[in-house]
Amino acid sequence: MTEAGLATSTAALVAGYLGASLQLVWRQSRPRREVTGLTPALYGLDFSEVRVRSRDGLELSGWWVPGGRERKAALLVHGLNASKSSPYVLPALPVYAQLGYGVLLVDLRAHGASPGGRTTLGALELRDVLGGLDWLAQRGFPREAVVLHGWSMGASTVLRVAAGESVRAVVADSGYARLSRLLRQRMGPWLYPGAALASRWLLGVNLAAVDPEAAAARLRAAGTPLFLLHGNADRTVPYDHALRLHAAYPEARLWTLEGFPHVSAWRHPEYAARLHAFLSGLGGRW
Repeated sequence: MTEAGLATSTAALVAGYLGASLQLVWRQSRPRREVTGLTPALYGLDFSEVRVRSRDGLELSGWWVPGGRERKAALLVHGLNASKSSPYVLPALPVYAQLGYGVLLVDLRAHGASPGGRTTLGALELRDVLGGLDWLAQRGFPREAVVLHGWSMGASTVLRVAAGESVRAVVADSGYARLSRLLRQRMGPWLYPGAALASRWLLGVNLAAVDPEAAAARLRAAGTPLFLLHGNADRTVPYDHALRLHAAYPEARLWTLEGFPHVSAWRHPEYAARLHAFLSGLGGRW
């Protein structure tokens, strides 16, 4: 093959690779809209429909479940292809209600009843969680009175938010330690670089910057209580991510669910009791 022919072939391969990467990101960044029909009324709890403005101006769909007299609240954040009505989110509500928390549940962008057509796997969703904290603050719940509780993508997002905010505590169920590590595990070493480049072009996000592991280390330095939950049979976010998060914050409470898959801790008979114990042990004045 001539030098010109080699250059042409190389250019064609590069163009094909980049084209395939763009197509992959375009397809995978459009989440499914989950509709379950479930609400907090499933647990006999009153709630109201609310709108929560994200930090970049999106009007997100939310539910507010009022609490007791104490000014303390929880913000619950679902994962990819899920919603505030997900079967794994709602079971946490009775625990928070029993302890007198007001609870805000939010549909992240492009999920549930919220606007948007693309997910960024936690990169821009951080702005949605910050919007939730703003909503609570406007109603008399300061950062230090709020527990952030997330699942999967939501877990990793609340970790990153909490690292920059003085929240009361964090509960992270089935979260990833680093988005780049997870995508390399899912895509392989050859596809990931193209997907990372395409994500910058199409979504305007740097996947490598989504680093909950570093956030966990900052939470440790700040002394923010952290409860990690993860099934060791998780094939969506492998269990090694929980180990990396725990290594970054060794004093965090880690509950390894033997044989449990992704975001399934709520099915464990000890789920409510363990969550209750963590929240009850926070102590301090609210």
